[in-house]
Amino acid sequence: MLKQKSSNQVGQLLLRISHLCNIPTWKRPWSYWDFDPPALQRYFQTRLNQMRGLRLCRPILRSAQRSSQRAITGTARSMSQREDSIPHELRTAAEPRQNHLYPVRLSQVDQVNPSIRLLRLALPDSNSLAYTHQDDKKQPFIFLPGQWLDVHIPSIAAAGGFTITSTPADAQLLSSLKSPDPLLGAETSAPASQGKPYVELAVQNSPSNPPAAWLWRPKDEILGKEINIRVGGSFVWPPTGVDIQKVKNVVFIAGGVGINPLISILTHLHQTQSSQPLGVHFLYTSRLPQGHESASLDTVLDQVLFLPRLRQIIRSQALSRRLHISLDLFLTNSISDLSVSSSPTDLKIHSRRINENDLDAAVVRGDGKLDPQETVAYICGPPQMTDEIVESLKRVLGVNGDKRVFFEKWW
Repeated sequence: MLKQKSSNQVGQLLLRISHLCNIPTWKRPWSYWDFDPPALQRYFQTRLNQMRGLRLCRPILRSAQRSSQRAITGTARSMSQREDSIPHELRTAAEPRQNHLYPVRLSQVDQVNPSIRLLRLALPDSNSLAYTHQDDKKQPFIFLPGQWLDVHIPSIAAAGGFTITSTPADAQLLSSLKSPDPLLGAETSAPASQGKPYVELAVQNSPSNPPAAWLWRPKDEILGKEINIRVGGSFVWPPTGVDIQKVKNVVFIAGGVGINPLISILTHLHQTQSSQPLGVHFLYTSRLPQGHESASLDTVLDQVLFLPRLRQIIRSQALSRRLHISLDLFLTNSISDLSVSSSPTDLKIHSRRINENDLDAAVVRGDGKLDPQETVAYICGPPQMTDEIVESLKRVLGVNGDKRVFFEKWW
């Protein structure tokens, strides 16, 4: 843990110096490294030596050298710094990310509930190509389900970080694909008449986060505006280090907006899964939007982020039966009577948090047996919830369970 935190601090420091010294993004190799503090220290010293001739960097060199050593060894003050106060690019400095930016336009804004907006970013029509910073060769916009975007807004210095909630297929020209599933509707798939590639984000209202605050401006102020995006992240499907052909059971566990990468993965599986049946257990914990006390059950559930999309996928898969999906919704601020007596047939509603019994039930196959070699689990939620569930699942899956549990935290 100490090594990980120190490594992240080094990356954060290097990124800060790069901004100050105007070092181009594609010359920042540490974003691709498996962080090793001694190697970073050598690189850092080399970079400082190279920068001695730059007048712009001279005022910060002495301070940077001192900060470098503190970042490597770690200090009590640094260790106590809250992750949620660190800008996105600094917090994810150790994560892999692409070297090039893609220009996109904000083409659609939908209000899911009082605190969540669904944004659609239109990709260039010319085969979704963009220029890299290194040369004039064009590169297609590609990503893996589960990844996030660096979102660069021209008027804001720091990039925002937002998870992609659409699928790789949505980023391609629709004419080259099969017709979208009619059960998924307009919320989840572009109408065939549009046929334009896009990427989708779900953004929570966060006034203290400048990029998020900009994306929450009045619609008429931001629609049609151009911004730049870059793909990053290692929380992806397919799972790394796992023989995907042997996986027969997938467990998804989402907490709040932690559903964002998981809805991308599940929708991707819905669109592309082979003829081999796959069991999917989806555990989703959330809070009901304000004002739910006086609303009908259907109205309330429609405002839970991506719950309508989940239910549409379940209905579609009930016909094709390629994915055998069970959905458990855990409402931490609901009324017991609402949850217990009114549960729809396509999901189970619980008026509590996820517990270990729920995890035990999720990892077993439909026949009630547990084979850890056939199971993978993806968890995304608040830090404390994620840590507790990850540790529990590792114990349940037994030997090498840590290699089959994948997680990401949102802040």
